[in-house]
Amino acid sequence: MTNRQRLLTALRGGTPDVVPVTWELVGRFAHALTGRQDWRAMVDAHRLVGSAVFNLQGVGPVLTADMPEGYDDRTERVAGPDGSLTDVRTLRTPRAALTGRRKSNFIPGDPLVPKTVEYLVKDRGDYDALEAHVEQLAESARPDVARSREARDYIGDDGVAGFWMSDALYHLALMRRDTEFIFDLLEIPERMHRILDAVNRLKEAEIAAFNASAADVLVLDICWASTSLLSPQLVKDFVIERARRLTQRISGEKIWGFFTTGKTRAVLPWLVECGPHFIQHFDVLGDCDLAEVKRTFGKRISIVGNYSPVVLARGTLEDARREARRCLDAAMAGGGYVMSTSDEVPADAKLGNMKAVVEYVSAHGRY
Repeated sequence: MTNRQRLLTALRGGTPDVVPVTWELVGRFAHALTGRQDWRAMVDAHRLVGSAVFNLQGVGPVLTADMPEGYDDRTERVAGPDGSLTDVRTLRTPRAALTGRRKSNFIPGDPLVPKTVEYLVKDRGDYDALEAHVEQLAESARPDVARSREARDYIGDDGVAGFWMSDALYHLALMRRDTEFIFDLLEIPERMHRILDAVNRLKEAEIAAFNASAADVLVLDICWASTSLLSPQLVKDFVIERARRLTQRISGEKIWGFFTTGKTRAVLPWLVECGPHFIQHFDVLGDCDLAEVKRTFGKRISIVGNYSPVVLARGTLEDARREARRCLDAAMAGGGYVMSTSDEVPADAKLGNMKAVVEYVSAHGRY
């Protein structure tokens, strides 16, 4: 089987010839390995490692929109005297303008690590402008699928062309300081539901773009559906039903799954009930035991992840192989498992460790 065939089989819960090995290999490690950070660099980095291509960011979903006069969303990059880069985003409506700043290139050897230094939403009144802009964008948005075709051709049989998108809660959370955002959910829930419903209409347009695209797989990032951040009740109130309605729009011929992080065991049954093909990444710093998750949910979802990214960066070759053995013992049986990191591959991950895992699983992860 090819890497593409292995991934498609395992993500659908089937049994390939060997456990697929992929990673959450995105901009930081791709840049460290290739000097570039675009989606092609991520594909090239996977090929250098020998892993299957998955979890690409920057391929889609892509929307284009003709916004009415007075609505705009622009980002300007400004270089600082210390070599840092600040992306200044200005979102305008006819009645207000919001400004946010995100800084990068301030950590030697890991230039892509971002830090938000100014949030778009500074007080609750700013939600009005944001909601107005989102509503206009959702109304005007239409799919652009050209990049998905490029990615499918570029990847070939080395993996799958996938889209990565956030749910409405995560989309909104990026624009507001986290502690203030959580208090907003608690203190003004009706207002937050209204704006989240507006954002969800934009997410529906992104799902339509996925359905029309050449992409095989969609990863829906619901990382705020974590009891590391929210109570189970807040997750149920603000994430689960909205995610269920959204994912019901996905074409039946496509594959889709949730991206989670942190502690998720308490909310995992609700996520499984939404009907994903797979869930990733079962954070090693969270509260899910890989073997228990496999026993409890392995007949209903494919399991992706739980390999420690710290081992790739800090461990020896033997450590890397031992961690692979742990994951295989816990989740390989019966198929429906994809070995992947439990979060992003760090920029200082060792190429030798990553190759060693691919080689080890090729020898010991066969069915």
